[in-house]
Amino acid sequence: MTADVQLLAALHQLRRQWRQRQLVEGIAAIVLGVVIAVAVGWLLFRVMGPGETTVSTVRIAAWTIMLATVGRFLVYPLLRRTSDERFALYVEERAPELRQSLISAVHEVTRPAEERASSSLTARLAAQVVSTLAPIQRERRLERKPSQRALQTMGVVGAASALLLVFGPSSVRDMAKLLFVPWTTAEAASVVRAVTVEPGNATVPRGGALDVRAALINFDADGAELFFRADSSTEWIRLPMQREGGLDSLGQGDGAFMSRMFDVTSPTEYYVESDGVRSPVYTLKVSDLPAVRSITLELTYPAYTGLPPERIESSGDVAAVVGTRVRVIPEITREVRSGALRFDEGDPIPFVADSAGAWSGSFRVTKTGFYRVDVVSQDGRDVPGGVQYAVDAIPDRAPTVRIEEPGRDTKVTSLEEVTISAKADDDFGVTSMELRYRMNGGDEQRVSIMKTARRDADAISAAHTLFLEEQTLEPGDLIAYNVVARDGAGNEGTSDVYFLEVRPFSRNYRQAEQGGGGGGGGGGGESADGFVSRQREIVAGTFNWQRDSATRTARQRSTDLTTLTIAQGRVRADVNTLIGQLHARGVSASDQTFAKIQVELTAASAAMKEAEETLGRGRGGAALPPEQKALQHAQRAQALYRDVQVQMGQQQGGGGGGGGGQSSAEDLADLFELQTDKLRNQYEAVQQSSQQAAQQEVDETLERLKQLASRQQQENERLQRMQQELSDRLGQQASGGGGGGQQQREMARQAEEEARRLERLSREQNSPELADAARRMQQAADAMRRAASGSSAQGSAALEELNRATRELEQSRSNGVNDGIKQLADKARELKDRQQQVAQGVRELPGTPQERTEQIRRLDERKQTLASDIARLEADTDRLARESRREQPGAARSLSGASEELRSTRLRDRVEFSRGVIRDVDRGGSREYANAFEEQISEALGAVSDKL
Repeated sequence: MTADVQLLAALHQLRRQWRQRQLVEGIAAIVLGVVIAVAVGWLLFRVMGPGETTVSTVRIAAWTIMLATVGRFLVYPLLRRTSDERFALYVEERAPELRQSLISAVHEVTRPAEERASSSLTARLAAQVVSTLAPIQRERRLERKPSQRALQTMGVVGAASALLLVFGPSSVRDMAKLLFVPWTTAEAASVVRAVTVEPGNATVPRGGALDVRAALINFDADGAELFFRADSSTEWIRLPMQREGGLDSLGQGDGAFMSRMFDVTSPTEYYVESDGVRSPVYTLKVSDLPAVRSITLELTYPAYTGLPPERIESSGDVAAVVGTRVRVIPEITREVRSGALRFDEGDPIPFVADSAGAWSGSFRVTKTGFYRVDVVSQDGRDVPGGVQYAVDAIPDRAPTVRIEEPGRDTKVTSLEEVTISAKADDDFGVTSMELRYRMNGGDEQRVSIMKTARRDADAISAAHTLFLEEQTLEPGDLIAYNVVARDGAGNEGTSDVYFLEVRPFSRNYRQAEQGGGGGGGGGGGESADGFVSRQREIVAGTFNWQRDSATRTARQRSTDLTTLTIAQGRVRADVNTLIGQLHARGVSASDQTFAKIQVELTAASAAMKEAEETLGRGRGGAALPPEQKALQHAQRAQALYRDVQVQMGQQQGGGGGGGGGQSSAEDLADLFELQTDKLRNQYEAVQQSSQQAAQQEVDETLERLKQLASRQQQENERLQRMQQELSDRLGQQASGGGGGGQQQREMARQAEEEARRLERLSREQNSPELADAARRMQQAADAMRRAASGSSAQGSAALEELNRATRELEQSRSNGVNDGIKQLADKARELKDRQQQVAQGVRELPGTPQERTEQIRRLDERKQTLASDIARLEADTDRLARESRREQPGAARSLSGASEELRSTRLRDRVEFSRGVIRDVDRGGSREYANAFEEQISEALGAVSDKL
């Protein structure tokens, strides 16, 4: 290889090192440019605020910076063409040892051969330059240090950027996502976390007030703080802000906070910070325009409330019952030409001046909303109010009514005198009570039982006696009744509906219509009222639907009505099934009582069909009469069936004999009883499940109530502490306030939700304690709303009502345990009675094989049902023992003892085993052993009953 070729090759190698250095420097410059682009985007976002326009602007600016950096420091250097002579000059400048020889050698070797002065001289010069360039090329002397500096710069910048992205503010990460993740503009706008503030930069009249609202964009936080300082101060004053929209059922907020600055007398800077995200700093300028320094309220309540007029100083927020007349008296810093109250809806209300020149405006509270005070200065300039004051309309709720006596469904005779006693409560007094009743689904009768002109009768009782002998009643007839209370505003409250069922004076012990001896079957136990219980629930549900329609949404009303329609259809289907079985057996022609039962059931089915169709058309109120007629016919069928039971038992005692047609009647009686037994078991299972769910809901409500009381206590202390701190720090200067009203309103909303829940539970469980707790909760909610308007005394009143409601709930839970124990004891006694009836049936087994086989079959079916009920009793006893262990350890020990008795005696297993013992009697087994085994089971059930 000739010397001139070696020279050009060495020069090419140096040029490649030079381009590698340019590439490294270009990459370092790009990294630095990306950091600068993110910083510029972050600053633009802070200045312009969130939004799609901001996202577009930020992206354009940042990508312009990055593309310019790439073009200037990477693309341009790599594409630039440099001649060999110019590059040789570059090398000469950085390698002085060449002494201009490289430029001369390059100049000679790049000339045509014929133009060279001496080929040998050119070759020697090229060889000398190549030898000098060899160590420079090998050691990369020209580009090593610049490349190292570029790599160091790139490493430092890259590491610092990575640390900033990982550990720095989340807004930096959000900006990086916005720039480098290829989303649409709208999607990218939803990524960056930010705090927007209203009103931002603004001008405030000297001495005026200002509402500051902060919205959290793309994140939520537990709190936010307002920082502000006057131009004469260097210290930032921190003021907690309160959530404006409250929390939803999941504990999530809407990301909005509010606070209020009063008496702004000098230019002020402020910003808002939440969860490390800070808004830009805004400036409030002060003008010499009139401003509202404070507001005094004069409240005139409706006459029926009996409340005296009230004057509230330095407030502005209104919390009063609907119909209250409010006079707003503003304290204005300068003379004004006029002013007005401007509401969020409706026309403004102009101010009027009294004889002393004081301005005021009046309005009547009709609904919840906001208002502000606008004024017009003496020179005619409009000055909008900087503060939105809340108007919280407290509704005058209808009275709550409950029937204390009898307080349940009652069986009566047609000659009894029934005294119905009721109690009504109202927030502003009850003026009248009225008893309303229907007989057999007929026209509604109304009787006034109390009227008063007193204004302080917030709780009142009254009674009325129904003389049933004045009516034409027969066994199975039905009277549905309720009580309606009215307050001074004309609001009506309605109690639950109860029923009076007319029963016979005595059992009708009649002889059988068939001839022949008594025969077979095991009459026995008392019939359950499966059809009657279910139909009564439908009547009560329809009544409650009609009563509560005004407070429920259209969707809830439709859903409830659909549920009632389905329930009515199922009861009708079960009644029709029993009618078909009666018809298939053909006993109506052989037994007059069964013929009457079939007639009553058919009439009940027809009335049920009419009620079902009416409910299906959405006419709940019109469905009540046919529902009550269906209930009346079902009760008459039940009463007739009891006559059949007694007849069967009467004949069973008389000697043997074949039964004939009477045996078929006995079989139908057993069929009727088994059908209604199944319905009773289903009904009791649903009732027990409902009671367990209701008790769990009471426990959950009690826990929420305790938390609410704790929050109210903390809020009272917080407001007192904040007022004291601001007073100490600011004196007469601008002070922050407000916000506490939002917190109080949110707690009031939650208290009202708990009050509605307790009211529903009180109706479901017929619990006076829950009803009183609901009333206390509602009073606490009203006190919280008044506290939100600036009355600190109302905050203490709200806390006291919450504590009272808590005590009443705890009392209700204790009473619920006692009621549960009583129900379990009644159930144990019932099981014992049923077992004794089975034992009696075993002792009295007929002698003939056919009759004995039929009797054993019936006893086996009763034993199967008895075993299931014993298992349910054991489970319910265990559950109630666990639930009462903390509040009532003594009762829990008794329950545990009864449960242990059931387990240790293996009562359910013994009942199951006894079924086989009884069946063995039919196959020649020992009747004495079966009798003794049944007596042991009866004694074990008696021991369980005693422990309960």
